[in-house]
Amino acid sequence: MLSDWQQHATDEQKERVRRLGLLTSLSGAPAGGIRQANFERGLVLQRYVVLARPSTVLELGTGRGFGALAISDAAREQGLNCEITSVDPLPPTALQAWPIELDGERTELHTSIDHVWGKYIDEGLRQSIRLRTGHAGAVLPSMAREKRRFDLVVIEAGCGLYPTIHDLSYAVVLLAAGGTILLHTNPPLEEAAFGSWVAAAQARRWFAEAEEFATEGRVYSEGIDAAACGMIRFGGLLRSRSKVSLLKLLCWRFAGALLDRCHRSANSPFTH
Repeated sequence: MLSDWQQHATDEQKERVRRLGLLTSLSGAPAGGIRQANFERGLVLQRYVVLARPSTVLELGTGRGFGALAISDAAREQGLNCEITSVDPLPPTALQAWPIELDGERTELHTSIDHVWGKYIDEGLRQSIRLRTGHAGAVLPSMAREKRRFDLVVIEAGCGLYPTIHDLSYAVVLLAAGGTILLHTNPPLEEAAFGSWVAAAQARRWFAEAEEFATEGRVYSEGIDAAACGMIRFGGLLRSRSKVSLLKLLCWRFAGALLDRCHRSANSPFTH
């Protein structure tokens, strides 16, 4: 089981993941300042690499690269040849807000993946990662036409209903036999996360296994409240699929738009 990841994390591994997190996964704290943001997901990804030894990984949502780098680190430790493809709308040259800790001091830079990875990330970790720029709505159909297949698909991008169901639908098509999907989840009571939980409930119908577990705050507890982030592992695909139903996706798009409108109306101080 992947849900027992915490029992298998060594002190050395925790420290390696922490160092990666300080470079690529800090975020702004609600009360101000900069805090650690779910570094534990790196430990989960590394545990999966140990258990399943994937040779191909697709990550949807590169962010600043924490997830892909954590997988690459574990693959190197295992002596595993693992090709990681990470998809994001922002090109690696794009400047973005980048909270970071350098020499024990936390600050926020305005910089890019190319700059930070090139300056602070070991070349051996970068070599197995292929960054692909583009929106999932264009990249995933292209990959499906190319008949790409992946042992693991990690979905980090988006919290809304339609983006999540879109990515899950294409992930099913892109899964290799015996493959796994890992979906990151936010606290279910957060408004922005509601759609992703609806999508996850739909995905449970497609798989024999759906393992849900908490991550954030279980190891690196800095500034984490009780309702924190987690993950869902989907495995044992019940029926392989060669293509995505565009008609069903269109229906989900309308459902997502309706859900968003309901949320906006509920939060409005005005009634009609």
